[in-house]
Amino acid sequence: MRIVALVVAAVVVLVVAFLMIFLRRQTISYATRWVGPPQESTDWAPLPGEPDLHLVAVGDMGDSGRRSDSVAAAVSRVDEAQPIDDLLLLGDNVYPDGDPDRIPETVFDPYAAVLEHADLLAIIGNHDVMGGRADEQLEVLGQSGNRWAVEQADTLVVGLDSNELLRDGEEQLDWLDRTLADSGATWRIVAVHHPPYSAGYQGSSLRVREQLAPILERHGVQLVLSGHDHDYQRSTTMDGVNYVVSGAGSGTRRTGRSDFTAESFAWLHFTDIGVYEDRMVVRSVSEDLEMADEVEIAPDGSVTELGP
Repeated sequence: MRIVALVVAAVVVLVVAFLMIFLRRQTISYATRWVGPPQESTDWAPLPGEPDLHLVAVGDMGDSGRRSDSVAAAVSRVDEAQPIDDLLLLGDNVYPDGDPDRIPETVFDPYAAVLEHADLLAIIGNHDVMGGRADEQLEVLGQSGNRWAVEQADTLVVGLDSNELLRDGEEQLDWLDRTLADSGATWRIVAVHHPPYSAGYQGSSLRVREQLAPILERHGVQLVLSGHDHDYQRSTTMDGVNYVVSGAGSGTRRTGRSDFTAESFAWLHFTDIGVYEDRMVVRSVSEDLEMADEVEIAPDGSVTELGP
């Protein structure tokens, strides 16, 4: 028995050593993230009145199957009750390597009813570039390139490529600065896959934060939407900017909290957004059409929590 115990102990030590040497960040992240589903939720109800723009954001929805289909079905039910204007994909649209031939399987088929009338907006994530076919994927998705800007209903929505920002994003940053400066829209939403602020498994992308935050703050961006971490998180307001992680469109993972966290939890979901003349309503909606963390954002970026 003593020999068996020594062998087991030695194996455990070797496994721990391997994890801490080769997968240190992932091991620590997994061991320290314990936040699960929200403690409170309520039944989804349509946005009050008629929003000027109704946008739904889904992140990391690139695994086809039951979980992805259940989120897509929930989005379709929302669309039936209150038509969606834009469906925004937050990257990692196809796992594991962004194969554009699988876009019908992960996007067009599950979201067919919504896309009969809603506009499709999409950015790419880190998995979408792994196969070297990101440009093809964007073309299949009907996007004009790896960065774009769409203005409608006094709302500017900008899509960025954070893979490029992590390498050398100077050209993209200059374009973003000009695009925001040239727009007269009251409401400004920026989509970028790697989250500038995250307390989840992957954590904050500090390089993306350092590059983007000064531009976002200077031009009055109220909302930044990201994926990458498979959970839901909303930051406290940072110099007028609110950072939301919405990356659980086909899978979920325990998350965490930090000093910048206003709310965080882990469930399959999409983010439901209504833009009005004087406010923006943002809420996390589960595959079962349960709603959590409903907030109202003012033009200056300040937040009022509505529930539950």
